[in-house]
Amino acid sequence: MKFTQIALMVVLGSVGFTSTQAQAFTLDLIEGADDPVTQLINGVLKPGNSGITVTGGQNFVGRIGDGVDPNTAQSALYSDLNLVPNNPGLPTISNMDGIFLTSGVGNLPSTNTDTSFDHNSVGLANPGTGGDADLSAILAAAGAPSSVTNDVNFIEFDFTVDDPSSNAVSAQFVFGSDEFPDQGVTDVFAFIVDGVNYAMFPDGSLVSFVQGANAGQFVDNDFGTGNYDIEYDGFSRRLNVVGLLDPNLSTHTIKIAIADTSDTIFDSGVFIGGLMATQSDEGGIVDPETTPEPTATLSLLSLVALCTGSTIKRKIKQK
Repeated sequence: MKFTQIALMVVLGSVGFTSTQAQAFTLDLIEGADDPVTQLINGVLKPGNSGITVTGGQNFVGRIGDGVDPNTAQSALYSDLNLVPNNPGLPTISNMDGIFLTSGVGNLPSTNTDTSFDHNSVGLANPGTGGDADLSAILAAAGAPSSVTNDVNFIEFDFTVDDPSSNAVSAQFVFGSDEFPDQGVTDVFAFIVDGVNYAMFPDGSLVSFVQGANAGQFVDNDFGTGNYDIEYDGFSRRLNVVGLLDPNLSTHTIKIAIADTSDTIFDSGVFIGGLMATQSDEGGIVDPETTPEPTATLSLLSLVALCTGSTIKRKIKQK
């Protein structure tokens, strides 16, 4: 693996002193002779005791870097994600260490100078990993005008839970995209547990910040704002996603996936980590700032996860 350290220092001045605050994320790119399945699965599990035992079914789809050009890698492990705003009034976005899956370039820059960051920005062809039937079915069920997916990047595996009282799994994630804010549909991200996608908000919408009640969960970083030093033009706050386990199964499956929707351009990515077994009444996406994080003994507030329609994104990005 190749490590890419991305770090910036924000200087804060005041009367009598100057302080600094680091903004950084470290990317450990999946490339060369790496074992992507093992490394990404180990990377997404909560360190210490996740309460999850992997039993088989490991699978990974994504472009592995060639070991020469870091931009060829589509996936990475990440650590120290801490996005500090350059402008006042905006939140600092952080997340526990985990894995980074993208629809294009895993070597994400700590700049925001490209109006449509993707493989074209770094002079490469798109990953060419193809579409995904599960993601296409999610889009179709949501009523999207197109269910075409491309450049898929995912991991999946079978598992059991160590505590029989655990009826769910949870993780924390930050989703970002260079399609914000001018595309009708952002690239699809899914958290599929025992065949059901739980990467949905309480109103049933997919992970999209374009419009609706969930817009407040996302932060504007459009080109020209200078809000954050990360290439994506918009990204979510840190969110919890909870997936319910099928009580009729003793061995469970999980798939964490992202892909381009309708086309092969404009990158999106998800930083996700802390996957653990837990207890919950219902599944879906929750804001950890307003809802306690799931644990082995606490249940989450009820969520509703029903699909709703959305509109297809435009091919030409205008800023």
